[in-house]
Amino acid sequence: MARTVLLTCPVCGAMRALVGDLDTHDRSALGDVVVDHLDAHRLGESARALRKHEAVSTAEERIVGDGELDALPTEEWLAALPTEARGPTQSR
Repeated sequence: MARTVLLTCPVCGAMRALVGDLDTHDRSALGDVVVDHLDAHRLGESARALRKHEAVSTAEERIVGDGELDALPTEEWLAALPTEARGPTQSR
């Protein structure tokens, strides 16, 4: 079992998983990951800052099995989570 932090882009809904928990990733590091993705949306500086804080504040911590961890987008943002990685509250 592994702990992951799931970030969701408030603009397009893409997701990114980071191995670890919310205690091991400080808010500024999470923000850096989000800003790298938000740059592709070509938002203005104010909108980008608001969306960055929104994504960081809604980050979820999950405990996942090894098979689920392999299915999560840990290297890049993904438009939708693979079926194996969806939690019980996420629609298919």
